[in-house]
Amino acid sequence: MANATEMGTYTLDALEEIAARHPSIGQVRGIGLMIGVEFVKDKATKERAPDIRNAMVHSAFEHGLLLLGCGRNTVRITPPLNVAKAEIDEGLEIFESALTEAEKKLL
Repeated sequence: MANATEMGTYTLDALEEIAARHPSIGQVRGIGLMIGVEFVKDKATKERAPDIRNAMVHSAFEHGLLLLGCGRNTVRITPPLNVAKAEIDEGLEIFESALTEAEKKLL
C-alpha cells in the first residue's frame, strides 16, 4: 500500500506538469493510483472534449498503453498497486506523446 501512495503522488505530480503544457487537460484528480484526467476544449469554459480523449486513448493504445475512458471526456489511469517508477515514467511518456498527437489533429 505504501508503494501505491508513493507512486500515486508521483504520478499526480507528473500529470500536473503535463497539464501545464497541454491546453486540453482541464483537470487532474485522484487518490493513490486511481487517477482521472479530464479533457476540455477550453480551460476557461470547461467545455468537454470527448473527441480529444478518444483520439488520445486510441493513439496511446497503438503505442502500447491501455487507457480506459471514464464518462464522456475523462481517462481513468489505474496501474497495478506494485507498479515501478520506471513503468510510470514509460506510461507517462506514451500518454503525453499520444496527447500531443491528438491536440495537433483536433485543436
